[in-house]
Amino acid sequence: MSSAEELTGPVAVIAGGLSHERDVSLASGRNLVRELGALGVEVHAYDFDRNLLHTLERDKVVAVLPALHGQFGEDGEIQTLLELIGMPFVGSRSRACRLAYDKATARELLRRDGIPVPDSVGLSAQTFRDIGAAALMEHVMHRLGTRVVVKPTRGGSALGVAGVDGLAALPSALVGTYAYCEDALVERFHDGVDVSVIVLETDDGLTSLEPVAIEYERGHEFDFSARYTAEFVSLERPDLPEQQIARLGEVARQAHRTLGLRDVSRSDFIVGPDGSFVVLETAITPGTTETSVFPFACTLSGTSLGEVARDLLRRAIVAGPPD
Repeated sequence: MSSAEELTGPVAVIAGGLSHERDVSLASGRNLVRELGALGVEVHAYDFDRNLLHTLERDKVVAVLPALHGQFGEDGEIQTLLELIGMPFVGSRSRACRLAYDKATARELLRRDGIPVPDSVGLSAQTFRDIGAAALMEHVMHRLGTRVVVKPTRGGSALGVAGVDGLAALPSALVGTYAYCEDALVERFHDGVDVSVIVLETDDGLTSLEPVAIEYERGHEFDFSARYTAEFVSLERPDLPEQQIARLGEVARQAHRTLGLRDVSRSDFIVGPDGSFVVLETAITPGTTETSVFPFACTLSGTSLGEVARDLLRRAIVAGPPD
């Protein structure tokens, strides 16, 4: 059904931006441009800068595929701009992005809908400074246990994320997280397999791609560089019962709907040895680098990143300008 001919003009991939995840975004954008170009699509790369809106209109772009990660890309900013100029684009609308980008808000929405999420405590940098670590840390550990994960409330790519084993290491981990975001989540550590599920909206309805198990070399589980270095990360189909795999896909679709997302999302799970699981995050703009889950899930599912991206762009054009 999808073909390059149905894209009746040039399309844009927007990558880069000014967030901490700029380099990852540029890598995602390059891969998308290469994949789409190989299918004969007229595709151009644009950075998120002051000339963006002018150049999109000047070049008569017919649809946009944002590949911006973090601030300005997943927090609703680029989506708001595209909505303002009436430009068809792939991905969730600005309001849904603003809700889903904040991990604390998104988790509460998921929890209310019956989706299991880790128990967590939110701590702002201001509270940490004013109340003091000594008055807080023991209470946090008492509630969550001695093994926790500290992460920015907003952001991705494992930037500012740290695993903590024991009370003494928690304050320094929080300080590291506050370098990326003024608000941190301290969450209970769940042991198990990292599994991610891509959800797509297609002409046949909401569907889940094959799940992907992610294994990091020991000591690199919370390492930003390991996420994008092939020698430190391996991707494969998880060795789980088919019933469990189907259940993960079902929950990923439920999370997509609960957060009001559109077109594409990625839900990240920890699946325990007993089959229980929690949803760590549902990402608005899944990475498309060569070591990302999204391209690998496409291959496992019998398609390619380029074909999926082309179909999403086609659907955006058919849907027309955003309201």
